[in-house]
Amino acid sequence: MTVTKEMARPKRMRPEDRREQILTEAYRLIASMGFNAVSLSDIAAACHIQKSAVLHYFPTMNNLLMEVLAQREQQTGALFMAGAHADQPTDAATARALFTEIYDRQSELPEFVRLKSVLSVEALAPDHPAHEYYLRFDELAVAEIVPALAWKADPEVAAMELLSFWAGLDLAWHRHASLDVRKVWESFCDHFFV
Repeated sequence: MTVTKEMARPKRMRPEDRREQILTEAYRLIASMGFNAVSLSDIAAACHIQKSAVLHYFPTMNNLLMEVLAQREQQTGALFMAGAHADQPTDAATARALFTEIYDRQSELPEFVRLKSVLSVEALAPDHPAHEYYLRFDELAVAEIVPALAWKADPEVAAMELLSFWAGLDLAWHRHASLDVRKVWESFCDHFFV
């Protein structure tokens, strides 16, 4: 690797700004290539700093991943809070409007969706550092949306069905750029929210 002037003399930043830059680049790289394909050196290069500077803020790649997941969790919470209240019982039409609003907001964040998709697949391996996180996340997601599906015969099963479809559609969105995901979403909603 050729050392550029930028790497030789990294731009001075306040510690909180540097930490945020590292998190932003880690988020972007992991969303793009997956956790298993990204190293601390890759993140350092993206920030135009030395690996030791990354280690100053995040002692291990696993620590950095947990911070990236915490950032993602904040975005998830913001998506739900931006819509109507998912924790309040609704009828089919209200639930459809709620989840469509959340889906639309999520669609404006393709990197967020990509990170979620890539990491959730990688974390299927029991030795992946995010494995337990995603088990817990799935349980919490089901519990969070069950009240909004109280009108279904089995709200817990319906919650898993909705989340499974959503995850599959997210993957399809990234695999097939020409896919009209909104049309697929609406078709699913026509059958699910009845």
